[in-house]
Amino acid sequence: MVDAEIIGVKNMDNQDILSKLSFWNDLTDNEKETASRGSVIKTYDNGTFIYGFTDACLGFVYVKQGSIRVYITSDEGREITLFHITKDDTCILSSACALSGVSLDVQMVAESDTELLAVGAGTFEKLTQSNIYVKSFAYELTAKRLSSVVWILEQILFAHFDARMAQFLISVYEHTGSNIIRMTQEAIAREVNSAREVVARMLKQFENDGIISVGRGSITIKDLNALEKIAN
Repeated sequence: MVDAEIIGVKNMDNQDILSKLSFWNDLTDNEKETASRGSVIKTYDNGTFIYGFTDACLGFVYVKQGSIRVYITSDEGREITLFHITKDDTCILSSACALSGVSLDVQMVAESDTELLAVGAGTFEKLTQSNIYVKSFAYELTAKRLSSVVWILEQILFAHFDARMAQFLISVYEHTGSNIIRMTQEAIAREVNSAREVVARMLKQFENDGIISVGRGSITIKDLNALEKIAN
């Protein structure tokens, strides 16, 4: 009896999170029950590896709090950041194994203490097969994520590195509202998909030009207009 009560509470917690998704009200009562029973809430400490090539497919992921970096790794060990998943966001690429015709192996790491709801691959596949609203939601999100991936590849292949670096610094400034960026050069290298040595040289050039100042583990933007000109 106690176990049943615990399961019931967990299902209610899962439903509270699932109800935030756009397709929730278009599910039948049985589908809602299937979704809640096939879901689990997971927590990860900052820096914890979440999903990789050898792990079981997590299925559909909804981030309740925290932030996740999604990336791929080459045979030589180089990491390419694809996108970030933040609070109230979803990751449809992690359910690629549940969507017919979509195949993309990614890795995910928690960038801060993170709590997420994971819908099992089998459960999510069942929902996409039985409910057109879930399938539409899944493919729209997949298209959105793949568009982000294509943009990243275009930047790597065609954009000059000074423009990429300037765009990144501006994006962090716009996100935080602060001209002080507290990141190591190694962390920046992962975000701009380059080597730390290349990042160090470009930051040094920006510093020599009076655009930024570089400190230990931080960068201060001194001339935002100059960065915007480089970015464009």
